[in-house]
Amino acid sequence: MLSFSNSFHAGLFVSYPLEAQITPSPPPVVLTVLNSSLILCNLTKISSFTIYWSDFEQVSPDWSAIGGSWSVVSNGHKGSGLNGTDNDGGIGGASQYYLNIPLDSYTELYVGVKIGYARSGYVGIALINNGLDRLYEIAINPSGSSARLTIYSYGVESPGWRLLASSPSFPYTQQWVTLIVRYRNLGDSIDISLEAYSESGELLASVSASSTSPNRFPATYVALEIDGRNAVFDDFVLSTRNPANLTVTGLPSFAYIQVYDVNGSLVGGASADVNGEASISVVADLVTGVGDGGVLLITSNSTNCSLRTAIPIIGGEEYLVSNIQAFEGFADPTGTAATIFFFANNISSRLGIIQLNLVSTEEFHVRLTLEYLEATGDVTFIIRLESSDTSSDPIVVVNGGIISPYTSTLSLREGSLSIVVDELFYRNAYRAELFIEYCLSNGSVCVFYPLVLNGIGGGGP
Repeated sequence: MLSFSNSFHAGLFVSYPLEAQITPSPPPVVLTVLNSSLILCNLTKISSFTIYWSDFEQVSPDWSAIGGSWSVVSNGHKGSGLNGTDNDGGIGGASQYYLNIPLDSYTELYVGVKIGYARSGYVGIALINNGLDRLYEIAINPSGSSARLTIYSYGVESPGWRLLASSPSFPYTQQWVTLIVRYRNLGDSIDISLEAYSESGELLASVSASSTSPNRFPATYVALEIDGRNAVFDDFVLSTRNPANLTVTGLPSFAYIQVYDVNGSLVGGASADVNGEASISVVADLVTGVGDGGVLLITSNSTNCSLRTAIPIIGGEEYLVSNIQAFEGFADPTGTAATIFFFANNISSRLGIIQLNLVSTEEFHVRLTLEYLEATGDVTFIIRLESSDTSSDPIVVVNGGIISPYTSTLSLREGSLSIVVDELFYRNAYRAELFIEYCLSNGSVCVFYPLVLNGIGGGGP
């Protein structure tokens, strides 16, 4: 009998893994976000005296007609205006275009409006009662090359029209005149005053009256009024403060400030006091431009600043000029990407935002490319590369249109290059996505770093 003996041997197998230590090489070009200095380029409205304003650039449902024909026309003072033609169909046989905002709670009001093309009849402002059947008319009454200011009541002192006050005649040869009406309900009387200004801001005439009739009434509605022929209205401001002037604070002591519309036409100017406050006459343009903002030019021993803003500049309001950090940015830990947030929506001078530093001995060719732009309002800027002795052709964006999407190329041999923003203005917000492209001098290798620019803040239309 054969016997077989099987032997099994257990083996222990040990695995020794391969260990390797990989040290990543730093990128040859790294970017650094620069620190932003404070700049005097921020304008904010710090009051709320305006109840309603309009530059009559379009038809608005806020208004209703009592007689007359009313339409927006192209020949306003600046931009469009509101043309009214009398058809004797309104209160007292005149024609009114009233604002649908009840004003009974106000005991004092100012109304400013610019009037053009009136050559006869009565043209101005009406203060109307709640029943829409009685009024006070505050108007200019042209006659040839002269005019007078008048204040009438209708259905108050008598069943019909009653003249309460009239100014002496004054020369009326200009195309446009600004009327400033002040209304006060003093309880035992209704006091009304009217001032008329030329296009240059000169006071032409004034008149005032009081209504003490038992039939006097608190004004419920304010209206534009025509009694005879037609006229064009523009720059309407209803306010609890006189819209003939606006106040700017935060200025350098004794600085001189001028207000321009966005097309470069001067509106008014004044000197600040020791506390940096200036009161500027804006009767030449109660609603600066067409309500699309303006430019403030500030001159002093320490500051020469041109501040463009998109917020409406309205007579009667108070505005604050302040320093602001223009931007803040963040780079990733490797220095190969960055995001910039702009807080100042107007930067007219050169502003460095990024520095590109060479950390190798290679030579690179660098340029910027704008890949994407999105804006909720107008945006304008210029971006370029700069070295110590030269600068590239810029990326150019004007009013949201990309004029040039990339810079020319600069050589980075040693030291650094800067990315510079100039002439930046945006209305509400924008986002621009760019690439920083650098290539070896022989063109064999190219690398792209993302750069995102965000504009936040700004001002509404």
